[in-house]
Amino acid sequence: MTTSESGPQAVRPRTPIVGHAPLRGRDLPPEATVGAPKAATGILKHAAGLLRGQASLLAERALSRIRAEAAHTHPVLAPADCGDLVHRAMEIAVESLADPERFLESGEFAWNLGQRRAAEGIPMLPLLQAYRVGAAVLWEGLVAAALEDAPGQAQAVVFAASDFWRFVARDTTLLMEAHRRTLAGLAPDDGRKLLPALKALLRGNADPLDVSTTAIAFDLPIGGRYAVARLEGPGAVRGPDAAVREEAAGIRLHWCPQGEAGQVVVALLEERPVADLLAVLAAGRGVRGGVSPVVEGLGEVARAKELAELALGTARHEGEVVLLDDRLAAGLVAARPDLAAGIAAKVLGPVLELEPADRASLLDTLEAWLDCVGSTDRAGERLYCHRNTVLNRLRRLERLTGRTLDRPRDLVDLALALEACRLGTAG
Repeated sequence: MTTSESGPQAVRPRTPIVGHAPLRGRDLPPEATVGAPKAATGILKHAAGLLRGQASLLAERALSRIRAEAAHTHPVLAPADCGDLVHRAMEIAVESLADPERFLESGEFAWNLGQRRAAEGIPMLPLLQAYRVGAAVLWEGLVAAALEDAPGQAQAVVFAASDFWRFVARDTTLLMEAHRRTLAGLAPDDGRKLLPALKALLRGNADPLDVSTTAIAFDLPIGGRYAVARLEGPGAVRGPDAAVREEAAGIRLHWCPQGEAGQVVVALLEERPVADLLAVLAAGRGVRGGVSPVVEGLGEVARAKELAELALGTARHEGEVVLLDDRLAAGLVAARPDLAAGIAAKVLGPVLELEPADRASLLDTLEAWLDCVGSTDRAGERLYCHRNTVLNRLRRLERLTGRTLDRPRDLVDLALALEACRLGTAG
């Protein structure tokens, strides 16, 4: 076959698919035993022969559609060799249909590609989407070539459709099976190669096929109890040789590096409470973190990651990793910083206009009083002042804000406004 980026006359080198040992026709599993379609000696064979020399043009059309798919906008799911492999796949598919003696070549290519992409950590779903887009482009090309050559063959083309799509189904079945077998056979130390699959899941790629693919790759239960932690800061960055899969205190951890932004950690809790994850993570200097509530099922880890991000937003101090379950009000504030800023301005506006030291004194006193469950004695001990000083500051706060701490609704307003100030949303 003679195709290239620059035109049909140049020879495109046949780049082998590296990784696992290539599969040859005689070694194909039972899925490949489907015979060559009868129409391969008829209309499909004739149309494919007309397309010889046009594989490059068909591949460019397929690439354009593939790159428009949402699943292929991320570089992890669209590797650099995607263009070359699409050209090669199209070339082999045309030749497999044009020459019955080469019918198994497209199956070999699909099998070897499934192995390679699994080893690289590419999820199955975007791979299948790309293959099906390519098949649709090829079918359109076959139909156009056949009808342009002989318009009277329209009825024969219609009947050939089932044979063509049976041919495509054979190859996609081989692709999926090779992908599945490769994932199941990867050694535990290949976890870093599989990170793209987990990252895709964390971005919200919760298609059942991708969830099951990730479950197989990481040996995780689809319906297990999970929590996600989000860690940031210089202390959260791990070395390139750090394990991405490990077990600590009976909790299985899967680390997803986020570059300089830190880490996302997917934890399989089994029957353990989520609070146990805090002790396992044991954040130190240069680390802040947040931990999501428990979610049921691997398909929910993307939502858990969002909740962990909210929890991270409520961590105020270095070395602090917080559970969102313990900071739900603060999480609510962090989720809508625009509304939080409005609450702070409306409720605490006069306080925020005071001199910095005066303002800090009142807000610190309110926070200590809330943390001490309304005890002025304990708040005074915490602030190193007399209980009467605490009372005087609280009364002044009430006068400035027009809120009364004895009224539940006013107390809720003050507590939420204080959270907004502490989280930096009040400006």
